[in-house]
Amino acid sequence: MANHSDYCPIAVGVDVVGDRWTPLVIRELMVGSTGFNEIHRGIPRMSRTLLAQRLRMLERRGLVVREQAGRGRPGRYALTPAGESLTPIVWAIGHWAAEWVFGDPGERDCDGQSLMWRLHQHAIPNRLPLERTVVHVDLTGPGRAEGWLVVERRAVTVCTTDPGYEVDLRLEAATGQMQRWMVGRVAFKELLSAGHVRLAGPSRLARAFPTWFDTTAFAEATRRGELRRNLQATA
Repeated sequence: MANHSDYCPIAVGVDVVGDRWTPLVIRELMVGSTGFNEIHRGIPRMSRTLLAQRLRMLERRGLVVREQAGRGRPGRYALTPAGESLTPIVWAIGHWAAEWVFGDPGERDCDGQSLMWRLHQHAIPNRLPLERTVVHVDLTGPGRAEGWLVVERRAVTVCTTDPGYEVDLRLEAATGQMQRWMVGRVAFKELLSAGHVRLAGPSRLARAFPTWFDTTAFAEATRRGELRRNLQATA
């Protein structure tokens, strides 16, 4: 164990997970990413070199294990029991931030590619259509991006190039507004009413689209924070 400024479990814990990137690597493993490229897609602003270093460090600390794959195939990463025990702490950090310090995205926070990856991660399998359904996504404004969500076999695949399938639903939206929806800061119907989102396609798909994704993880903490700020503003 490394030497610390004081003999305290908090000091030791901060030494393990107290940097900017390590909790985010754990977050990606928590939500189902297993391959190196998958993890990196969830943290695109982290360099691949730094990600490799962090994964090796987490392996040495006993929080992550790299499972060998077949010959010629990359290994897969998974949390160990020690790593799994950190997941409530990482979620708690998010809930605390959502209530006390989290706000609307600024221009530098807007990232359409990351947003589409989050949609894939937060899809609810039993809410997805049974038949293949392709959504063309056009995200505008700061962080603009274009992509296709291919729903097939109760799973969502994100494509950054046209997959060649017929498009069933088209979505055009402001990137920042969609990010607000994904973290539970605004209801999808409010974005539609305000003209921040436009859907073109069969009405049954347009109505169902927002129900395919779980946006509730931080919604309650966000509402508490907004309620408190509103009360303070009227006091």
